[in-house]
Amino acid sequence: MKRSHSQSGIAAGPVAGIVLSAGLLLSACAGGPADDSVEPGVLDVQATEAVVSGSFERADGALTFSSEELAPGEFDIVVEVNGMTLAALVQRDAQVAEVDGFAADGSDTQMLDADRALLDGFIRALAAQTDVEGHAPAAILYRVGSNWAQTPDTMPLQRQVAGSEDRDFTSICANFNQFLLASHDGNQCGFFEPNCTSNAHVGNRSGSTFSEINGTFTTATPDHIAFVRQFGECYGNCGAGCPGGNQTLTLDCHDHDQCVRNGHFIASFFCNDEFASASDDEFFAPRCSGT
Repeated sequence: MKRSHSQSGIAAGPVAGIVLSAGLLLSACAGGPADDSVEPGVLDVQATEAVVSGSFERADGALTFSSEELAPGEFDIVVEVNGMTLAALVQRDAQVAEVDGFAADGSDTQMLDADRALLDGFIRALAAQTDVEGHAPAAILYRVGSNWAQTPDTMPLQRQVAGSEDRDFTSICANFNQFLLASHDGNQCGFFEPNCTSNAHVGNRSGSTFSEINGTFTTATPDHIAFVRQFGECYGNCGAGCPGGNQTLTLDCHDHDQCVRNGHFIASFFCNDEFASASDDEFFAPRCSGT
């Protein structure tokens, strides 16, 4: 669905407990904003030019991961989490990916809250402590892992993600540090109806989402407040939280953020279409320099 947006105005630290292995060949980027709601964990990484692998552990679970560049621009990614295998074969230049997920016995399964929480912690640790821009296997692992961390319960784990041929990911890099309308459709209203639309600040790195409710900015979650003003947590960025380096800012990711921060949640069925529309942006859209 083609949509148009209008804009106006401007609005205004790292994962703890990370341990990097001696074999790490990646350069650390500047960390994103601290998020006290994310439980710290221990990230262990080994890397060569073509492979990044390792483990992430914390009190609520552990996962292992690997991302290998099989040929120029072709990546094989495997993450084992809570008895589930998540796999992806990504062809970066062709902008197409085959994604799958299955239980230990090979049967179909689905993403649960515990899986998303652990993946989210892992992705934030990876972004805070590794070069998720300059090292190709880590960059693809970050993008795909972040997408898994936001996958709704009702979204099939076996699917294809393909870059759209009729648009350039509708980048909103030029809207960084500005307010831009974001919208979703769902059970209460449709695209750009007031109660499903926010005036949201693009790319602000505040550690929480702030919404103007009854004339005051608060971290309370609004429930379909008409044209609510919002900022924080890298609104419009494709991915979980804020990356350590530049953001990937697109219109579809801006709309997905609006859905999950306004009366719904990350796994909400009512945000499935926004999640699907944002997935190719998350996998393939270019990052925005200086964000």
